Amino acid sequence: MDPRQTGGKTGVRAVTGEEAVERPGQSPARRPGHSRGAWQIRGEEMLRKAVSFGDACRREPVRFLAYALIATSFAFMAMPWIDLAASGWFASADGQFGHARDPILLALRNVNRQVPQVLLPTMAAILIAHAFGARTGWLVRPHQALHVLCVYAIGSGLAVSLLKEVVGRARPEDTIPFGGSAPYTVPWQLADACARNCSFPSGEAGSAAAMLSCVMLAPPSIRKPLFWSLAPVAIVFSMLRVAFGKHFASDVVVSWLLVALVAVVSWRWLERRADGIDRAITGSGAPLAAAVARSLRTAVALLSRRRAARRTASAGDDGLRRAAFARPSG
Repeated sequence: MDPRQTGGKTGVRAVTGEEAVERPGQSPARRPGHSRGAWQIRGEEMLRKAVSFGDACRREPVRFLAYALIATSFAFMAMPWIDLAASGWFASADGQFGHARDPILLALRNVNRQVPQVLLPTMAAILIAHAFGARTGWLVRPHQALHVLCVYAIGSGLAVSLLKEVVGRARPEDTIPFGGSAPYTVPWQLADACARNCSFPSGEAGSAAAMLSCVMLAPPSIRKPLFWSLAPVAIVFSMLRVAFGKHFASDVVVSWLLVALVAVVSWRWLERRADGIDRAITGSGAPLAAAVARSLRTAVALLSRRRAARRTASAGDDGLRRAAFARPSG
């Protein structure tokens, strides 16, 4: 019998070419790609897409943040229950926000309010030190300090404050769902539910997000770990406003995205012009300092001459008085 047809007593079927070799008690060999399941393949595809999406976000962060702002705004407008559920999670059955009276949480809120009061004068002092030619080798560069000031001034200050006055959204504690009298309105809806210092967007959440701009003051090697260390702190500061019934979740999210958009645009613009900005600021106060010094010297000299003239006049008057009252001799 042909040995290719049977293996005899050994039970082995010898084959040639592409045929497999079978032995008793063994299953046929699997094809190389057969061991990977469909879920594994899909997972790898999703991972590749996520990596590609992350690369795209790093390449075009402005576009990503703009799309994120539009998408999240639309989601909050289309699904208002998200805002109501997030605020309701912190409210009691009668609509009261008891966390607003917690002394520990209030202390944390005060920390967030104190940060810009310390940080902004410090950045201004750094710019002044560079401008007036102090020994600033240990200080951050001028464009870095200017970046922090721009994020606070434009993002947390101008953009957020302007929207507060234009939109006119009532704070959660003042709305009907939580025992108030004002109607609930969705984000970006122009309304007259609030007269001033309104809910949308959150100023303190914007300030907390602006705090992250300090990451750019650090060396590039530690910026990423520093960001991920500060981000949870900023999130806690922001969510306190929701817990206190002062802002809806959408107020916080929109404020964060607005400030992030301003921060990215500011840093990109300043970084491309960093050397020129640093040269323009460094020593720019020297002419002013020289003019002030000249003015001070002139003022001091003028005062000195006036004092000398007064002393001379006083001495002459004293001589005349002594001569007038002197008794005649003889």
